[in-house]
Amino acid sequence: MKQNIKAILAPMSPKERIAYIWEYYKFLIIGTIAAIILLFSLINSIGEKKEVVLNMTIVGKGVSTEGVVQLQEYLTNELVNDKADEEVFIETLSYDKTSQDSVSQTALQKLFAQISIGAIDLLIVEKEIFEDISAQQNSLLAINDFKGMDKIITINEETYGISTSDIDFLEPLKLGENMVLCIPSNTKKLKEINEVFSLFSE
Repeated sequence: MKQNIKAILAPMSPKERIAYIWEYYKFLIIGTIAAIILLFSLINSIGEKKEVVLNMTIVGKGVSTEGVVQLQEYLTNELVNDKADEEVFIETLSYDKTSQDSVSQTALQKLFAQISIGAIDLLIVEKEIFEDISAQQNSLLAINDFKGMDKIITINEETYGISTSDIDFLEPLKLGENMVLCIPSNTKKLKEINEVFSLFSE
């Protein structure tokens, strides 16, 4: 017959009680603490998550983190009315075309998955990736259709991507050569993209 825990602990000193409880109940204690921490982190992440009004993704190497933060804050200030609940989000995916490491491969997989579900509104990628994307029919929107682009670069015919070196506004990102700005065709944020291009051309 199981002894009552109170009866077991009664003759022990405080130190012995702690040692006994830890010895027999440590997994339960650790599990309970872990569950509480997980619950709090989930609640905090849900509470702090803002609605993304525009998602820009940059795929490459050596992108300036400071430049990304600066651009994200600037675009959020210019495009967002309710800054407590909304933001412009810029994500960087590390990719090196000369490397076959898992990080670069994972970045490409994530990129194409996000494009397929319409999670990216503005995209900056290396020219080779841009060509792979544009080879798929109706995968990109023509940049000609957006106001403000004619002030950045002369576009005489239907164009689906432009070199980031033509956009002075993006210099703080310290992008490498052969990087191209393009727009996935399934974006729903056409108004916001027009506003971004207007800012780029000021």
